[in-house]
Amino acid sequence: MTCSQESNPSDASSQSPISEIMDFDIQSVNVGDKFVINISLPESYSATTETKYPVLYMTDGYWRKEQHKPIHDMAKNDNVKEMIIVGISYPEGYDANSIRVRDLITHADKFLDFICKELIPSIDTKYRTTTERTLWGSSYGGYFGMYTLFNYVEKTKGVFKNYIIASAAALERTNHDGIPLNLFGYEQLLHSSTDELDMNLYITVGGNEDVNRFLQPFLNLTEILQSRAYKLFFMKTYVDPGKDHYTVWEPTLYEGIRLFMKRN
Repeated sequence: MTCSQESNPSDASSQSPISEIMDFDIQSVNVGDKFVINISLPESYSATTETKYPVLYMTDGYWRKEQHKPIHDMAKNDNVKEMIIVGISYPEGYDANSIRVRDLITHADKFLDFICKELIPSIDTKYRTTTERTLWGSSYGGYFGMYTLFNYVEKTKGVFKNYIIASAAALERTNHDGIPLNLFGYEQLLHSSTDELDMNLYITVGGNEDVNRFLQPFLNLTEILQSRAYKLFFMKTYVDPGKDHYTVWEPTLYEGIRLFMKRN
């Protein structure tokens, strides 16, 4: 993992029924704020002390708690691996609609440092994990997921193996050395520094989404990525007909898990 690890986590209990969500607080040095982390463990976790599990990280975790159980059920019904699910949320009283802009867009660099340097080391110390990590995000979370992917050389090589992205807000901007760049700018920086991208990407958009804000940027960005021919890079794209911004994210999440988390 390229990013350094800075944390002093405590031990966690090994007992957790399937889909029981446990919360713990983490005060981020990099962001300068508190986060609530929603954890659920696979059914077999308490039955063994040796098995290690891949981890799914979800942005906007406070809106995704209802997805923990269906994802765990997929291990029984869809021939996918059991996994630990980590949702990134905020304390009660926070205005998630506004503060998520800070973390996923405006100061995405600080939020990424929090995940790499604080959250992942904490999860890896508290729980039995493998290095197979998947990052999920939609809309602003989709922007952040692609921002994370495009920081492959500087920060995230070896951090996430899989990315599941829906409706990325590609035209939003995060400062890079004082210059606000959208996802096209960050992809250009990536292309100028490497011809390798060792990861998997499943990225979608709804066929009924706003053309100028989501659909056309999706088509343009995925065309660029296909033309780059990055070594070791796998990408599957999908325009989901009949889906809009509020309905495309959930089938994307489940299909991405089926695609990347199959049992051997």
